[in-house]
Amino acid sequence: MERVRIGLVGLGTVGASFYELLTANADEIGRRLGVAIEVPVVAVRDPSRPRRVGPGTRVVGGPREILDDPTLPVVVELVGGTGVAYEVVREALGRGKHVITANKALLAAHGEELFALARSKGVELLFEASVCGGIPIVKVLRESLLGNRIDRILGIVNGTSNFILTRMSEEGLGYAEALAEAQAKGFAEADPAMDVSGADAAQKISLLASLAFGTWVDWRAVLCEGITAVTPRDIAFARSAGYVFKPVAAASRVEGRPLVTVYPAMVPVGHPLATVRGEFNGVMVDSDFLGSSVYQGRGAGGRPTASSLASDLGDLARILAAGPAAYPRVPAFERRELFPAERLRCRCCFHFVTANRPGIWALVTGTLADNGINIESVHQKWEDRTLPSDLFVLVDEAEEGQLRRALSQVIASPGISAESRYFRILDGEAGTGGNG
Repeated sequence: MERVRIGLVGLGTVGASFYELLTANADEIGRRLGVAIEVPVVAVRDPSRPRRVGPGTRVVGGPREILDDPTLPVVVELVGGTGVAYEVVREALGRGKHVITANKALLAAHGEELFALARSKGVELLFEASVCGGIPIVKVLRESLLGNRIDRILGIVNGTSNFILTRMSEEGLGYAEALAEAQAKGFAEADPAMDVSGADAAQKISLLASLAFGTWVDWRAVLCEGITAVTPRDIAFARSAGYVFKPVAAASRVEGRPLVTVYPAMVPVGHPLATVRGEFNGVMVDSDFLGSSVYQGRGAGGRPTASSLASDLGDLARILAAGPAAYPRVPAFERRELFPAERLRCRCCFHFVTANRPGIWALVTGTLADNGINIESVHQKWEDRTLPSDLFVLVDEAEEGQLRRALSQVIASPGISAESRYFRILDGEAGTGGNG
């Protein structure tokens, strides 16, 4: 049986799970691939710590030995971050080694450069595990839908935010309580900023958009909002109106350009994403011949991520067995401006926090009308007339620029709190020209 020798860089939660998978399922992997996978070297930062590796594996300090060894044609990078990981991946590719990574932050920051380097060196850079953990969404976009034009990707791609909003929706918890529970269960980091700000989801959806549309999308340029402003009052109103809050990431083609967004959306209870609960991820893909397809599973954790890493390794083993003519399959990206976020069109729900004084409704409805925004319905209930009230206004589809302008004008008026905001409604999302 042929053998593929890999160098594993990083043996944390994901690295240890991946090593365990390769060891525990070695016979099954060999039977399916016709190739035996060997891990002779694992590089870690501190080799003095006890490590659970087999007798055929050496643990070394730092990646140098792996990078210098010509008998290790494959490097699996699992150290995370964009510092050491970038140096390892760049040098490995430059030396003509194939790379498998689970590092979405690295690809979001340096992917355009690294993919181009891989193509120039004739090697693979595989990254299934970098987005949505165990869901094979990269393979779906690259292979399963190869013959389709992909028009839209819509998903819940951050399990931390989804867990928090699920607990707030189902148990009536406040944001701080739900976050603390997520941290206690290991679904949120001690510093959850990347997750709850939407940045993690922005990196992931930008990678998927780049792959689907062939245009490199810089995650820092997308419309990105986190979940921290969602309150139990917002969730309660959404439920009464037939919606549930979800942290939605979306990418679509509008007038030939990518429109990429991340924000907490009010999702109709009958929508497929409304049933994606807890730490799970779910992705919908709209394509011209297949239509709409849905993919759901665990979006993070050592074992689901290890499963996706093994999938990439299996693909690479088959490619290596077929010879150099079979690769590289590294995507090429064009440069194209994003569709401007201020022209995003969607329905939304304004939540105005108002004083108990005459003329508030006239102020709000008049300002919305002045900005060309048509009102569907207005909902207000006074719990205590000595306290501010919640005024919820559902409006027809309008452009993002109109919504922002109207909100700022209302907030600048007497009797309206600065904590007023609006939330977009998923079922109406479209850009100018329509994509929904």
